[in-house]
Amino acid sequence: MSRHAAWIGAAAIITDEVGRVLLVMLPGGTVETTDATPEDTLYREAAEEAQLTLADPVRLGWVLDETGEVYGGVGPNARVRLAARVTAVGPAAVDRATGHPFARLLVTPAQAAALLGWGPPGARQAQLAAETARKWWGLPIARTAAVEEIPSEGMRLS
Repeated sequence: MSRHAAWIGAAAIITDEVGRVLLVMLPGGTVETTDATPEDTLYREAAEEAQLTLADPVRLGWVLDETGEVYGGVGPNARVRLAARVTAVGPAAVDRATGHPFARLLVTPAQAAALLGWGPPGARQAQLAAETARKWWGLPIARTAAVEEIPSEGMRLS
């Protein structure tokens, strides 16, 4: 098993009182030597890529990646899926890895799975994230709504 992990990340990070999630390009992150747990990777990647502060991560499960192609063909590995509450959204910044800022979108869990092209397994993961948010943090399941971009200066969460 490789030391790589991915997280539902943006597609399972519940952000607001109506149960939307924050979608940041493609979710996921490489485990670095300083990351002792998948939660550490989640916190670091969310801060680096989307300028998010998170709390209360919950492990949803994992996905088998039989090739590891997304990580340069490292071979079979399991990618952890997590959900977490966003407690702060800071101003957009340039991602160190890409040299570009990421667009940050608020979408429903179902919209996130569709936009990422995850198919039925991804739709089930997004639904699990929404149900986890309802159970653990008392958030409603988001109703279908227009995709909303977070302003570059960040936003306050109610």
